Amino acid sequence: MSSYYTLVPALPALPARLEQLKELPVSILQLEQRLGMLSEADQRQLRLALRLFQRERDGDEGLSDRDEVGHWQQELAQIRDAALRQVLEHHLIWRTLIAAQRYRLAGQAEGQTFQGFGDLVWLIRRHWQESDFALSGRFPWLVEAQGMLKKGQSAELEQHLLSWFWQQLRGLEQENPFSFTAIAAYRLRWSLAEYRLRWRPEQAQDVFNRLVDRVLVGFKQDERLHSVTEAG
Repeated sequence: MSSYYTLVPALPALPARLEQLKELPVSILQLEQRLGMLSEADQRQLRLALRLFQRERDGDEGLSDRDEVGHWQQELAQIRDAALRQVLEHHLIWRTLIAAQRYRLAGQAEGQTFQGFGDLVWLIRRHWQESDFALSGRFPWLVEAQGMLKKGQSAELEQHLLSWFWQQLRGLEQENPFSFTAIAAYRLRWSLAEYRLRWRPEQAQDVFNRLVDRVLVGFKQDERLHSVTEAG
């Protein structure tokens, strides 16, 4: 595993807490120039990690949920660093749980067709009608998250999640000094910082509205299929 005793000190400090962020310390061009010190293999790993961390990925717009999750699984399996892979896995599981809550709130009455990442999907499907999917022991925030979504507080919920990921990534940096793991965690924090600085409160609601439209389209397709089946 490579050590980066020159590169890590060259990365400008980010605040300890996301809420403290006012501006980025250098431009993205300057940052990428410094990250050019990474080996080619580590640069490929970093690009893969960044893609897994994106909320709306270029080229995935037309994918079904099943296909999108399949891509996540294939890409995650290519991450060699165990600690980084675990953080990315946690990120995808949290996205899955929030997506399930949003689908349910949008009107999806049954969970059997829900597609998500990780080994908890069967529990989500089985306990679809329960606000916490019977998972609040492991994820205590689920009940609060559902309440926030019902109140239309998508923006506040997203800020909570961003702050939690920020702290998790910062811990990963501190636990793995001068390593690729630390650099990858830093670059992922940078991506959160970029998103936070250009973030608008109405964005979270826009995302939710698009999800509602997607679910309603699925309902209409199911209804047409049901009508054809009945007519036959």
